[in-house]
Amino acid sequence: MTRPAGKRTCVSTLTDAELVLFDCLFDVFVGYRKLLHEGFSGFWNRPSHGLDDLTLIQTLQRLETNGLLSSEPCHDVWGEPDRLVRLTAAGGALWESERQPNWNRYLTDTYSAHRVSIYGHSADICEDFFEAACKAGLINYIGGRILRAVAPRNLIYWRPLQPVHVVCAPVTEVDKQQYPWPDWKCLDAHRSWWRIPNEISTFWSTDE
Repeated sequence: MTRPAGKRTCVSTLTDAELVLFDCLFDVFVGYRKLLHEGFSGFWNRPSHGLDDLTLIQTLQRLETNGLLSSEPCHDVWGEPDRLVRLTAAGGALWESERQPNWNRYLTDTYSAHRVSIYGHSADICEDFFEAACKAGLINYIGGRILRAVAPRNLIYWRPLQPVHVVCAPVTEVDKQQYPWPDWKCLDAHRSWWRIPNEISTFWSTDE
């Protein structure tokens, strides 16, 4: 299911299409090809920006000229020439003005065959996500030692160094007979975090 776009404050001159591009870049830098209209919704699991390829390239170049993006030559996975694009600190600040993220609620998670690692600026919210993800069948915690630590880190590449908490736990593959799909309603019912831009405005009223 394609996720809808998030709410915006409309305080900047960014178009809706440009804001969609910034949403894609807020936590990663990618090649131009992954931002092309064809295949965009499938790759990013969200509505497309609606720009044709020529307009997209011109838009990215203009945003870079204005100091909101930076880029460098690269090659895609097939060895074809591409450009790696990312937000600058100024671009990130403009994105923040529109999405109004509460960074204390932000987290990201990584998985390997036998371990999940959850990173965030709040230890409590990392724990909230771990417990809710276990209840919802997103994570299958098998028992054993849970590692907890905190250290300075750039959780978001364009933001300053800040303390980042991590929760690491041993996991195994989720039982598909018991949980054929994660229980997203259960996860949302316990939500105190955001991971992707369209979840940010969930907390606009509570964080005022």
